[in-house]
Amino acid sequence: MEYNANDIKTLDFRTAIRSRIAMYMGNADNQGVLQCVREIITNSIDEATMGFGNKIYVDLYEGNRIAIVDEGRGCPFGLREDGTEALEAIYTMAHSGAKFDDKIFQNVAGMNGIGAKGVALSSDKFEVWSFRDGQCGYLRLNKGIKESFTVSPVKENKTGTAVEFIPSQEVYNLEKIEIDFEEIKKMCRDWSYLSKGVSFILHNHITNEKITYLSKNGLIDFMKEQGGRPLHRTPLKIEVQEDGIETEIVMEWTDSRAETWHVFTNGLENVEGGTSLTGIKTALTNFFKKKLKGEASPEILRKGLFYAVSCKVPNPSFANQTKTKVNNPELRGLCQRATTQMLEDFERRHPDEFNKVVELLTKEMKAEAAAERARKQVLEAGKEVEKNQKKKVFASDKLKDAEFLGQNSTLLLVEGLSAASSIAMARDEKKYGILALRGKMINAFSNEEEKFYQNEEVKLLLSAMNIVPGKYDGKKLRYGRIGILTDADADGYAIGLLIMCALYKVAPKFIEEGRLCWVRSPLYIVKNKGKEEYYFTDEEFNKVKGKIKGEVQRNKGLGALSAEQARRSMFTEEFQRIDILEEDEESFQLLSQLMGKDSAPKHEFIWDNIDFSEIKE
Repeated sequence: MEYNANDIKTLDFRTAIRSRIAMYMGNADNQGVLQCVREIITNSIDEATMGFGNKIYVDLYEGNRIAIVDEGRGCPFGLREDGTEALEAIYTMAHSGAKFDDKIFQNVAGMNGIGAKGVALSSDKFEVWSFRDGQCGYLRLNKGIKESFTVSPVKENKTGTAVEFIPSQEVYNLEKIEIDFEEIKKMCRDWSYLSKGVSFILHNHITNEKITYLSKNGLIDFMKEQGGRPLHRTPLKIEVQEDGIETEIVMEWTDSRAETWHVFTNGLENVEGGTSLTGIKTALTNFFKKKLKGEASPEILRKGLFYAVSCKVPNPSFANQTKTKVNNPELRGLCQRATTQMLEDFERRHPDEFNKVVELLTKEMKAEAAAERARKQVLEAGKEVEKNQKKKVFASDKLKDAEFLGQNSTLLLVEGLSAASSIAMARDEKKYGILALRGKMINAFSNEEEKFYQNEEVKLLLSAMNIVPGKYDGKKLRYGRIGILTDADADGYAIGLLIMCALYKVAPKFIEEGRLCWVRSPLYIVKNKGKEEYYFTDEEFNKVKGKIKGEVQRNKGLGALSAEQARRSMFTEEFQRIDILEEDEESFQLLSQLMGKDSAPKHEFIWDNIDFSEIKE
């Protein structure tokens, strides 16, 4: 394909806007449309920032028509020296505007002379009325092309600018245009905190919803609205002016575990932060490193912290046209110094509250250190399991492997070596392995992870099953199932619950896959004429109690069974009773409550579910 000088095209400004809208408004969808609304409202906020007007009206109508009115100075109109109309230049000519002159506009959001033009030229219909000097200048565009411009006298001494537009579906073509009034409310609510004393008066004519936002205390109101429950009475706040830059910072530690920040520059929120945010973070790190004993990561020092910064800068520098990140290098040093001063003042004036913050951060440091030890222990446990798999044979007197390992084999978990010896003679060695537990397994829900993964019983169980913490793979298990085989008494049931807790913590999917089961041992054996019948619960036995003929053997545990009785009752198809423990969210929630550290749920469950009149000494 030929490629030469004639292939180089130059788009006029209107065509560039309408065909490449994402370059100017960030997106060619409803987010781009909201950016249009944002651009016009921020022009009105800029007027209020300069001290002209304290009311901004925003109205939404059917058909995605939106109107924004302020009480500022009004846009200039009339012929310029080059013969072009000023109002037309403001809304249709690239890089035209008064915000390049800091004598006319100071500390405002607009800087490139693009925003309002992007709105005007990307709309199907765009109208602007400018009131000043007893006159009204009116400009109407249709799909970015001027239809009319007029100047007419007005009776009242009115000033301000009114803009009305309908964004073009042809331009914002990635989805159907639907202006979200809730998003507009959020924008105006946030702006009210940054523009103390300015009223944002909103009206949704589609639903007739009306709402006004007005903040008297600025960012303090914002923090009260957006922050969590504070952990200290006095919020931290500072306002600083330096070399023409105004900075306001607020901060408080909350009961949230999350760090939350908001960065604003000249009334716009910078969702990606920037230099002002970097300055605050640096100050926090340097300040608390001197106050706390031991090393703490910067992230830990900001756990539960809510903070917001608003800067007003004569010449703002942003990362892009949508202004999501502020770049001014001078903001870093200013915000760092201001934050340090604010923290020092807080420590001096409110020592009791400051000490609470230090105590909180110290606890977070200890918790993080414990979590790091736990992570290392989990990693070590995983390495040990993987190391044992390479050995193929484990050097443990507690584990007796089945002859054939794999999905069709079952690992029986029994109480102690004595029970293991008894079951070893009764089992089918080809498909049943045995792991003898020493007493009760450690409680996974009430012990720290570090201690849990250091437990020898846990490590042996994981190795016997080839369950690597954090890397569970059902296809790589040494045994396809685990069978809990304990005495049919309170201690046996407690051991079973502890096994459930351990597997639920390490590999919940193992339970979800139906691999954990309970191999029941007979509670009663009835012997009659050389034959034996087995009953596994009191309920089963009581149903036939009156009809029984022969000798009744009540088994206190597995040790009461002969090897032959254990074989017939638990390992023959005729009598074997295996209950698969199925996943149930309610049951596991109850298990977590009853086996956890908090004693209150345990006490409540006991009082609600046990009839103490039935208990005999």
